[in-house]
Amino acid sequence: MNNIEALKTKYFKILLAGLTLIIIGLFFVINLYNKPFKDVKNSKAEFVISAQELINDFQVDENLANKKYVDKLIQVKGEIVDISITKGNSSITLKDINGFSSIICHMLPEDNLNSLKLKKGDFVHVKGMCTGYLLDIIMVRCILINDNLNEK
Repeated sequence: MNNIEALKTKYFKILLAGLTLIIIGLFFVINLYNKPFKDVKNSKAEFVISAQELINDFQVDENLANKKYVDKLIQVKGEIVDISITKGNSSITLKDINGFSSIICHMLPEDNLNSLKLKKGDFVHVKGMCTGYLLDIIMVRCILINDNLNEK
């Protein structure tokens, strides 16, 4: 009988530890899921940089650039090479002088109209969250700082 009680105690401890880990995991998942987005409009950019400098940083040392820019609010100045609409949301693509990469800026819905007033060749300031680099740099929840700077 003593061995059976010891075995039951052992299984109870394992079950209790497993349930504790599941509860802790659920707590973190729920907190991460409900984490508020950074207010792009009213927050100050952590970096103000040209599109070419940002692209160069990622091409020279992607790991260092990831640590520096990913999940950060950045403001980028660059020349538009493309404006597109996908599922009702506009995207602005900023030029790389070398033509190998670009910066794709997915605009917030409230800035769709402003971005559609722009044209290829315009220079703009875009502020948004950098999510990383996969041949192109991706920025999300972007807004236009100036609709059209008309400068180079």
